[in-house]
Amino acid sequence: MTRAAALPEPDFRHYVAGVGSLGLRPFDLDQHTELLHSWVTQPYAKYWGLLTASIADVRAEYERIERSAHHEAFIGLHDGEPAFLMERYAPAHDPVGQTYEPLPGDVGMHVLVGPAEQPIAGFTTAVFGTIMEFLFSDPAVDRVVVEPDVHNTKIHALNDRMGFRKDSIVELPGDKKAWLSFCTREQYLNAVRMNEAG
Repeated sequence: MTRAAALPEPDFRHYVAGVGSLGLRPFDLDQHTELLHSWVTQPYAKYWGLLTASIADVRAEYERIERSAHHEAFIGLHDGEPAFLMERYAPAHDPVGQTYEPLPGDVGMHVLVGPAEQPIAGFTTAVFGTIMEFLFSDPAVDRVVVEPDVHNTKIHALNDRMGFRKDSIVELPGDKKAWLSFCTREQYLNAVRMNEAG
């Protein structure tokens, strides 16, 4: 009997009480494209902009990201199973960088949580916190930049809870109107302290 090869350990791991172990590792085109396609084509993921995409379309988009020197995709794991996607990018090399003056310590971020078979209270907040911990684990990062659609009220509320401050509404490709928002390391740490205090 042959033993199954062990999955690689996540590049980053974060334990959240009541939720479990969350981790991040680089997105693998062969392993993760079909799964991601099953997420981005569901109505809840409409702001991801891939509702009508084929599997080939999704693969092409993440091949483009894989080739980029300024954009990376990571699969997020919950107790070892894929549960969310995170993208990290350099705002100076992205359309959002045309809407403000990027600083050297800025990093852009996108997040998509997969559909839950069994919802866990606080899961999305735990995912978001894990991503922020991961981004700020790089000492070169001073500030996280996000640009969610102005109509995506759920993510606005989560951003606010994590310490982001809205800057301005900006126009981005694809007729997207977005709330350009920023969170410094200090803002994030203050938000964590406030959330823990209740």
